[in-house]
Amino acid sequence: MENRDEAVFRREKREMDIFGRLDRLEDFVANSKHVPLSSSAMINEAEFYDLLDDIRATLPNELKQARAVTRDKERIITEAGRKEEDILARAEKRAEMMVQETEIVKQAELERDHIIEAAEQDARQVRDDAKGYADRIFGEVEASLMEVRESVEELLSLIGSWREKLGGYPVEPEEEEYGYEGENE
Repeated sequence: MENRDEAVFRREKREMDIFGRLDRLEDFVANSKHVPLSSSAMINEAEFYDLLDDIRATLPNELKQARAVTRDKERIITEAGRKEEDILARAEKRAEMMVQETEIVKQAELERDHIIEAAEQDARQVRDDAKGYADRIFGEVEASLMEVRESVEELLSLIGSWREKLGGYPVEPEEEEYGYEGENE
């Protein structure tokens, strides 16, 4: 299992990768020949679409990573539940053994209750920690996806303005194509 620093480094590298590709697209348009006495630019259509395809190829990786985090969350919560059951079973078994081995049954019962209570508290803590970890991971993924979404929206807006400058007509994407239907901003 990789350590947390390696995971953070890989996530930052992916984020830099998508933003680096967007920067290359912006540089491509900025460095293309401009039409004199206008704000229009002449671009190599094939190169433009190659850069756009390269960006599209990166986006599915971001989505795959979000799915992997979801699976990890489920695994962590399931594992925490198993640990909780294991801790409780061991505590009960230990308490039963103490009752059998001791002459003072009342003392053993009190100790058993204390052990079970401590085990339940430990199990709750493990479960709460797992949920907190999963929540943090989801927050990071959500932030990454929001940045990607914002970048895509900016890119679509840029493309629309370029098309208008080139004499094309802007095409509004259908919301369900990007998986965020129903959101109003």
